[in-house]
Amino acid sequence: METVTQKELLERVKMQLASFLEDPQYQDQHSLHIEIIRTFGRVGPNAEPRFRDEFVLPHLHKLALGNNGQTAEAKRMDIAMQLFEAYSALSCCFISEDVLVNHFLPGLRCLRVDMEQFSSEYEDILSSMIKECEQKVENRTSQEPQGSMSIAASLVSEDTKTKFLSKVGQLTTSGAMLANVFQRKK
Repeated sequence: METVTQKELLERVKMQLASFLEDPQYQDQHSLHIEIIRTFGRVGPNAEPRFRDEFVLPHLHKLALGNNGQTAEAKRMDIAMQLFEAYSALSCCFISEDVLVNHFLPGLRCLRVDMEQFSSEYEDILSSMIKECEQKVENRTSQEPQGSMSIAASLVSEDTKTKFLSKVGQLTTSGAMLANVFQRKK
């Protein structure tokens, strides 16, 4: 899952994992859920981004939500710890605003509910992760569409701009040179 980019193979992996996660006969398979969460945490940061965003993160969110209703305290703690590890690993990835708002943040909030009962140390870490994600969302929504362009433009130094414009100026002064720019080298 980490290195595969072939759509057909990823689809088969998705279907197999989805059958484990969504089939009612596997709903009470604690050890299976632990292994799937562990796998998501390990492969998620390096997986194909679409696979991560459309499959891994939504399923982690569902698992975190389901864990809030777990009545067996030991199982709830086991799942919560694995979710914490997975979310910690995935927090370093670029996550689109849509996925961040709809899956990542809600999953973190569900996990925080579990950690409130088990460990204030982890709860504090989760609270800071949630706050950081909320700030990312606020920053993205407060930027105007032109804001990203101005940031990109500011990254290009004045020296680079001057060199580029002088080269363009040289090309336009010599029509022959300008014509040669677009010819294929032989």
